[in-house]
Amino acid sequence: MEVLDLTLPLHEGTRVFPGYAGFKSRVIADYGNAGYYARHVCMEEHVGTHVDSPAHFVPGAPTVDELPPERFVARAVVLDFTGKRAGEPISRGEVVEAIKDTGAPVGPGWYVLIATGWDRVGDDVWLKYPYLEDDAARALADLGVWGVGLDTPSPDYEPFNVHRILLPRGVLIVENMARLVEAARRGPVVPRFVLAPLPLKGGSGSPVRALAVYE
Repeated sequence: MEVLDLTLPLHEGTRVFPGYAGFKSRVIADYGNAGYYARHVCMEEHVGTHVDSPAHFVPGAPTVDELPPERFVARAVVLDFTGKRAGEPISRGEVVEAIKDTGAPVGPGWYVLIATGWDRVGDDVWLKYPYLEDDAARALADLGVWGVGLDTPSPDYEPFNVHRILLPRGVLIVENMARLVEAARRGPVVPRFVLAPLPLKGGSGSPVRALAVYE
């Protein structure tokens, strides 16, 4: 078994959306004065690699702790859109054709992961990422996939139409993923995709550990 970590590390330098405080930590015990090491950490629910629950945009929808755990162990396909430039859309036709090319029966029980390489760009262009067109999001929702993941800060821009299309249909959104380009090079199908959020009571989302498992 081989595991590829698709998660950005969380630290004070982790990039966040404008207006977010980001990840903060302080040592509350160390080996010298306590005999052990521990920290206090503070962060938003949507920091680093994280999942958006339906409640993030839909009043009364399931919060992250209410999502069934089986939704976090699935299969996935990785679509290679590394040729997309800053601010360039990814269309419905491109998504449908890319899924068809994988040969996988994508639908319920699957995540669609979109590799753009934006996890590796500099801070000066990080917030000018490729994005999903509304019709592309509708195509994914119509397939009944369990989630859509990207290595960008978001699948869209304000007013966040893609969020408003996917989340009401129960399609989870995973943002700020890492190493999706590497995953795409291994082949389009991830046999086992594991997404492990914290069961935050009433959470609109949660940081996750996202893993691609190859056997």
